[in-house]
Amino acid sequence: MDKKIPPHKEAAFQVINRQFTGDNAKQQCARLLQALKVFSINTFEASRGLGVYHPPARVLQLRKQGHDIVTVWQTIEAENGDKHRVGCYLLRSGVSHES
Repeated sequence: MDKKIPPHKEAAFQVINRQFTGDNAKQQCARLLQALKVFSINTFEASRGLGVYHPPARVLQLRKQGHDIVTVWQTIEAENGDKHRVGCYLLRSGVSHES
């Protein structure tokens, strides 16, 4: 239950944020998908590290595009010390099930 984003993810987020600029839903989905291709990501990390304003909505959009994203629950500690149950997302096999 760490309240900080791991350094390897922070570094990756910086690269991803430079690649996919903008705050519209399409760009948020692109940033989130790019991160999911490398590692699992929870809602805290997506929001803080990638500027994804509503991670569950972006995950739903990616699923509707055919991406096989699994959600597991984890408890994290926020900056203020409170514990929160958040979704942790994993792109299964890194493949899309688009038709």
